[in-house]
Amino acid sequence: MKPFGKIFAGSDDARQFPAVQKRLAFFYTLTTGLILSVILLICFFYMQRAVESKNNALFSSLFLNISSRLQSESFFSDSWLAKMEADNSLIISIEDNGTPLHFRGSWEPDTDRDTLITLGKQAAAKSGVPDTTPGTSQIQQSSVFSISGEAKDSYTGMYLVEFTDQGFKSLLVLKEVTGLKSQLLFQGLFFLLADITGIFLLFLASWNIVGKTLLPLKENQKKQAEFIAAASHELRSPLAVIQASASAARTSPKNAAPMLSNIEKECRRMGTLIHDMLLLAAADSRRWNFSKELCDGDTLLLDVYETFEPLCRQKKTVLHLELPDAELPRIFCDKNRVIQILTVLLDNALSYTEEGGIIDLSVFSHSRYVYYSVADHGKGIADSEKPFIFDRFYQNSRARDQKEHFGLGLSIARELAKLHKGDLYLKDTPGGGCTFLLAIPVTRNKTRKSGGENIS
Repeated sequence: MKPFGKIFAGSDDARQFPAVQKRLAFFYTLTTGLILSVILLICFFYMQRAVESKNNALFSSLFLNISSRLQSESFFSDSWLAKMEADNSLIISIEDNGTPLHFRGSWEPDTDRDTLITLGKQAAAKSGVPDTTPGTSQIQQSSVFSISGEAKDSYTGMYLVEFTDQGFKSLLVLKEVTGLKSQLLFQGLFFLLADITGIFLLFLASWNIVGKTLLPLKENQKKQAEFIAAASHELRSPLAVIQASASAARTSPKNAAPMLSNIEKECRRMGTLIHDMLLLAAADSRRWNFSKELCDGDTLLLDVYETFEPLCRQKKTVLHLELPDAELPRIFCDKNRVIQILTVLLDNALSYTEEGGIIDLSVFSHSRYVYYSVADHGKGIADSEKPFIFDRFYQNSRARDQKEHFGLGLSIARELAKLHKGDLYLKDTPGGGCTFLLAIPVTRNKTRKSGGENIS
């Protein structure tokens, strides 16, 4: 597995995203799967220890019952011993001075009974029982031990020796726990299956989550590729005109004046395009410098109206201004940037309004926003094109034959609106045409100015 920092090293190409998704999914599955495995392992061992402790406690209680009778009574009935063995899967061996009682058991284990008794005594001897050292206790008892038979059957056992004046008595009790071992093995397999299933589900979840996490990166890469392709296309046209005009001016010096005019015009177009691209790059990096202050919404609109009214008159277009009777709430904004947005909208409306047409400019407030409306009464925009109108370098069917538009103005305007925590909307003008609504939030209790502010 590659280091985490290098996972995205080769992801410039869109084809790398599936490999990146796979590596990240495996990475998350490995870490979370390891945690899950550790938790399940702890739970299994805790459960195993609890089951074994409970079994040992029950066995110790049975052994205590039998050993108490051994110490208090001089004989055992075969029927009682047989019942104890049958009811509790026990093997009971009682010896008097090394001589076994006549009772030979009520059932036959998988391994020979005498072999199991011998194995039990050997296990007890390892714990020091019996200890015939002089001065030792009259009663010696081993701790709980485990043995395994020749037929892979398992037993838990305890051994007791009582020394008397006549010699000693011994008691060995074994309890078959083969079923318990099988149960623990089955539960272990269950935990293993649960672990494998959990890891598989974690991988599916990780794959899904990583895929959703990478979606913005895929979208950004796609937009970046489209942006570069569109910018290259837009720059190719003025460069071709400049190259052709320069070549024509060189071959025909007498006609150089119009060629130089074409070069200057295309240079201005390229300058405008590069300026707009730099603005969008600043928006993408969220490093646009804002100088915010409290502004009167209607005064700001009057400034825009006074700027565009002579231009509209020159193009024989009526610019109609409508201001509300009630006082508008003040907005905390960068005045020049809001004017820039309205300039884009008015320039767009003026470009697509025929001679003698009308452009409506108005402002109103609603809820927590001040809305600026720029409406034209032209042909409007088709519904199929509306979702893309704010995309970079997008030009609708009305704009494709106009060289002065690159399809960046509305993109810049919307970015500026969003950096003001507002938005820019498009709707149809009643009777035909387009209406753009600029929403700027009202910020109350703002009394100080803000200098150069990086939006981040």
